Amino acid sequence: SVFRSKVNYRWPGNLKKYRLSGGVIVDANGNAAVNESTGFFADTAKSFWTDGDPDGPTVEAGGAANRLPDPSSRKLYTNNGDGDLTLGTNAISAANAAAFDPADFGLSGAVGEPTMDEMIDWLRGVDIRDEDNDPETLQRFAMGDPLHSQPATMFYGGEPGDEDVVVYMATNDGYLHAIDAETGVELWSFIPKELLPRSSALLFNPSSQYKSYGIDGDVVPVFLDRDENGVIDGDDFAYIVFGMRRGGSSYYALDVTDKNSPKLLWNVSHPGVGQSWSRPTITRVIVDDGALNDDKAVVIIGAGYDPVHDNPSYAATADNSGAGVLMLDLETGEEIWRAGRDTSNGTDLVLPKMTRSIATQIRVIDLDGDRFADRMYATDVGGQLWRFDIFGGQPPASLVTGGVIARLGAEGIDSPTAADTRRVYNSPDVALFLDTAQNRRFLSINVGTGYRAHPLDTNATDVFYSYRDPAVFNRLAQDFYNSYDIATNDDFVEVSGSTQALVTASDRGWKFTLPDSQMVLSNSSIFDGQVFFVAFSPDTVAASDCSVTVGKNVLYRMSILNGDPIVENIFEVSDEEADSERTTELRQGGIAPAPQFLFPSPDEDCEGPACSPPPVGCVGVECFDPGFRNRPVRTLWTQDGIE
Repeated sequence: SVFRSKVNYRWPGNLKKYRLSGGVIVDANGNAAVNESTGFFADTAKSFWTDGDPDGPTVEAGGAANRLPDPSSRKLYTNNGDGDLTLGTNAISAANAAAFDPADFGLSGAVGEPTMDEMIDWLRGVDIRDEDNDPETLQRFAMGDPLHSQPATMFYGGEPGDEDVVVYMATNDGYLHAIDAETGVELWSFIPKELLPRSSALLFNPSSQYKSYGIDGDVVPVFLDRDENGVIDGDDFAYIVFGMRRGGSSYYALDVTDKNSPKLLWNVSHPGVGQSWSRPTITRVIVDDGALNDDKAVVIIGAGYDPVHDNPSYAATADNSGAGVLMLDLETGEEIWRAGRDTSNGTDLVLPKMTRSIATQIRVIDLDGDRFADRMYATDVGGQLWRFDIFGGQPPASLVTGGVIARLGAEGIDSPTAADTRRVYNSPDVALFLDTAQNRRFLSINVGTGYRAHPLDTNATDVFYSYRDPAVFNRLAQDFYNSYDIATNDDFVEVSGSTQALVTASDRGWKFTLPDSQMVLSNSSIFDGQVFFVAFSPDTVAASDCSVTVGKNVLYRMSILNGDPIVENIFEVSDEEADSERTTELRQGGIAPAPQFLFPSPDEDCEGPACSPPPVGCVGVECFDPGFRNRPVRTLWTQDGIE
């Protein structure tokens, strides 16, 4: 997904398809697609789905945006009636105009406004304002920007080389697009009715001092292949779940089991939930309440983001919204369980320290392999790290225990300085590892700090933390959490500017204090005993310089054990060289995404080792060798007592 920022209300976006071959992203012609000097697509790159000339780095050119269906046949829906979006009053079409009022589209009847029929035509893709300055063309080939939203890919079956795949992509002009991954053609799209009143502003597209948001949250795919035949059929289901992020406080779930006939499962905005930033985590929990669905499937979310944190001054009072964790029924969206700081909103687990927004994804772990959740970790914007234990089979009132295990930012400090005011907008990354020096297993909980809402604010001294949780398999009672010895910044071993740090049994983990006003604005990724994360530092410009700056991104790679750089002989690395050995400067500007690790399939005509390609790491479209030398092989294992 790509987008371009503008000074207007509406930003352009697109979805483009490339291929990974031999660890390199290639275009439709088999050529390297990325310009090594810019870290973005080369001028000569031609993405799949693109006809004619190369589309290169031009956001609006080629891609799915230029394969939108004819407006007369386009399938465009909203939630205006029956749950089956293809039926009743859900169609956004001229034939169904009687099901709407002008106010539904933000129209007031003022002079110069379009008619409701014209508004509907524009939403369907008719170029009623001649936006391309070509009166001969009647269709508007345009998509909105997917600024923060990560698309989801759903595999429905098919044979190798002929897979049945749909990509679900959300954009800030309010559309959820279902796009055929083979052709790039939109199957249908959906606009939540709560976003329709923005339509007139999107049409006129005025200059705007502030970014406008529609569907800005990640799209999360959920499927159950009951007979494990690799095809969504029979009693199987396929759903997608997404929040609005800055676009609102709602969460939506659509049933896309039939890719051509979407259904609205539910849309909810529960009390106390702020902006719905938290990426949903789908898991299974046994709850003694008599109401949960037969599959015991739940959606776990943080209660969201309170915009009070857009103010650089750290609020002394607790947040008005977002300070909580919720567990919802996957099938209905009904609330099953909630944690919060008081008894309001039907809270099941009251935690007075839960004072700040939990806007990130809740990290959920199954520790015993029974396919039910046992543990959760979360972070709040104030820098608190939370741990929760799930006691499956209990009623909601006794289902979960939990509390703060570390304070990494300003929360808990009576009078924090600007340097202390570290904020956390990232989810904790968790891995089990063995410290051979202590002959003890730990859960390594990793997260970096950074002011995502204001990436040009460099007042805080940001840090990457690797916390060690020693109670790996033990579930803790609430009394234990209430008196927990909470770790603070001074309890971590500083590893910056040095190597071979010793993390003893009395230490709570290690930390790396970031240099040069760097901050961590995306999640870290643990792979092969190493933690990878990207740090961003804004460009420094004079106060009189109003030019746009893109900043610099650095990829860090460290040992999960003690933060050492990953080199062949650590004993030969001096303290002066340590930090440079940990980093690789990326070419891309802007805020880079989290590192991802891909396991590519071999080329069809491969021979020998090429038929078992090693994993590839990528930050956006910049890919790198993560140094994993053991070629992946399928390993089967069993464990006594696990069905």
